[in-house]
Amino acid sequence: MVAREELLLLKTKILPAGADAIVDFLASRHQQIEMTHIVLENVPLLIIGRHGMIARIPSGGTMLKISQPNEILEQLRQYMNKQETLYLFINLPDLPLPREVTQVLEEVIQRDARKVELRRTIDEALEKRDRELFYRASQELNALLAESCDSPSPRHRGIF
Repeated sequence: MVAREELLLLKTKILPAGADAIVDFLASRHQQIEMTHIVLENVPLLIIGRHGMIARIPSGGTMLKISQPNEILEQLRQYMNKQETLYLFINLPDLPLPREVTQVLEEVIQRDARKVELRRTIDEALEKRDRELFYRASQELNALLAESCDSPSPRHRGIF
């Protein structure tokens, strides 16, 4: 069984045409889904890749091989009513992040690393009783903390 959230997380990837409805359906039946990292033979299987989907669903004593989203959804509905397990193989790339988002993330990571470094410096200054170093590090840390509280979120900067 796969978690419903894990299936819905697929919507953050580049899905092929028609896959949204199928992912929603699978999420509603998540207790019947098993993820696989290899393409299995002779089992009910749905493969979702960047450029399309292929399903092998048992029907009428044979294994149907279908690739059209509406046909896949129809066959999945019939198959899942039997309370059987469906194996799911995913081969999807992540959505590319815009350059601006990547820059903001890098800046946040750098600021956070600097805060951690300054806190260590403050601790060391206290141990060594270095008042000058303590004041400089504290002042810089307070400035960074004030900056992160005062600056608008990325949403307000028009990035998203």
